[in-house]
Amino acid sequence: MLLLIKQLRKAILTGSCLGYIIITWYPQPLMAQEQTRPPICEGNPPTGRVKCNYPDSGDNYVGDFVNGRPEGSGIYVYANRDRYEGQFRNGLPNGQGTFIFSNDARVTGIFQNGKIRSGTIIFANGDRYEGEFDLVTDISSGVTSSQADGQGRFIYANGDRFEGEFFAGDPFGPGVFTRANGIRCQGDFYNEVLDGKGTCTYPNGIRYEGELRGGIPHGIGVIIDTEGKRFPGVFRNGQRQEET
Repeated sequence: MLLLIKQLRKAILTGSCLGYIIITWYPQPLMAQEQTRPPICEGNPPTGRVKCNYPDSGDNYVGDFVNGRPEGSGIYVYANRDRYEGQFRNGLPNGQGTFIFSNDARVTGIFQNGKIRSGTIIFANGDRYEGEFDLVTDISSGVTSSQADGQGRFIYANGDRFEGEFFAGDPFGPGVFTRANGIRCQGDFYNEVLDGKGTCTYPNGIRYEGELRGGIPHGIGVIIDTEGKRFPGVFRNGQRQEET
């Protein structure tokens, strides 16, 4: 029984720690709408198909123009080699589009007033987030940005994945974390880890059901072995407390 507890504790410690599930939103580069001096264009400005350079920033734009701003389909290339390809309205990304960053990260989905609202982030290291976004304001700085918010899925390059609810870029609420090795933990996530009641299953058939704190058994729970035998008890920091 002691060996079973030790194996379970090791499995939960390695199986439910999310590491860095926080979705970091890349800062939005300066857009055409924010330029001070008018662009230098060839084509049919202020309305039509154009090719433009923005002297304030060194950015470039090729695409549709309406009243001196990107409107419709176009490609906006920033001086730092980031670029946006897709739909514009009033000089900002609106509709279907893709931001491709100079470090090879990319954001593809539906944009609203320059900010992603639903879609996929592929990070430079191969990790990816797929799901919903919402506008979140940092109270201390007053900065509003797009963050993973709502139903989503974060897939690590190594095959691990989290599926569930996000809030302000973090897992928050019900979700499932699955390791590439088959360890699967389901429950309520707070501060990026399981906190509260949950269930963890393992490739060897062992299952734990009960309370968790920081992703490990802590509180009232039960171990269920491969033969269906149940070992209920009180757990502290992953250890089953001996009855007195």
